[in-house]
Amino acid sequence: MNSLGVTSRKPSVAFFSSVEGDFTELSAELNVDKYQVIEISDLIELKKVAHDKSCNLSALVFSTAQGIEEAEKIIEQLDLNYMEIGGPVIAAVREEEQQNEEALLNLGVTKVFQRRLGIEALNLVLSIEIDEFERICKLREELQRRASAIGQIVDGTFRFKTRREAQNLATMLSLTCPNPMPIAIGLTELLINSVEHGCLGIGHDEKGALIETGTLADEIDRRRASPEYCDKCVVVKFERKQNCLIFDVSDDGDGFDYKSYIAADKGHLKKHGRGIMMAKGCFEELEYFGNGNRVRAVHRFGY
Repeated sequence: MNSLGVTSRKPSVAFFSSVEGDFTELSAELNVDKYQVIEISDLIELKKVAHDKSCNLSALVFSTAQGIEEAEKIIEQLDLNYMEIGGPVIAAVREEEQQNEEALLNLGVTKVFQRRLGIEALNLVLSIEIDEFERICKLREELQRRASAIGQIVDGTFRFKTRREAQNLATMLSLTCPNPMPIAIGLTELLINSVEHGCLGIGHDEKGALIETGTLADEIDRRRASPEYCDKCVVVKFERKQNCLIFDVSDDGDGFDYKSYIAADKGHLKKHGRGIMMAKGCFEELEYFGNGNRVRAVHRFGY
């Protein structure tokens, strides 16, 4: 196990607990071929690790054994920039602490993990959350790179098939907004969902397993090359009005049970569907139609 001075290029996962030995079992069984493990027991050291780029920190797992008050202190050690780009902050709770779930999420925790689920579940959670974190980091870099390269788009219809094309289009269209980052995040989630779950028919559980084994990209390539999926695409109709941006997204997939995700205020507590809830938080209006393979997102200026 390591503390400060980590230089591995692998993503680092920090385990924080002020109780000695609290995470010994979980941290020892983490996939060390995939992650570098850092164990921390002091809040000052946590702050150093969070700000030290050489640590390559990609996720924090912390214990809630000392209650919500300590959780608040932990969150305070992470600067706003780290939180804004989606760095996974995972609260590991025991069964007797589950009543704190909503309070932890309101503090800014990315995910509440039930410790009784064990190391396999934690590896899966980390894979999904770090994958999302890395995607948002790249999106931020892309926005900064393109900020002065694109004029204002008023309207248009766009057709694409791949995840890369989805991210490029989300970046381009978000730059029509004065504050593009939230729109880029929400739109990217919707467009990539349309590619992966819609056009390619990859289920939520299946995607999680593919991310965990590092084979998601291979499976996407395999399906894209197959006759069943190769001609399916996503269509985005974009319109900029005086006081809002309108994105109408549809795909050639079979749809899904969107009502179980979009209707619940606590949808972010679900095992899956985080992308939909992120998009819901990025737009003032988000409405699905038909069998779920069409969604209309609206951002209103001045909100």
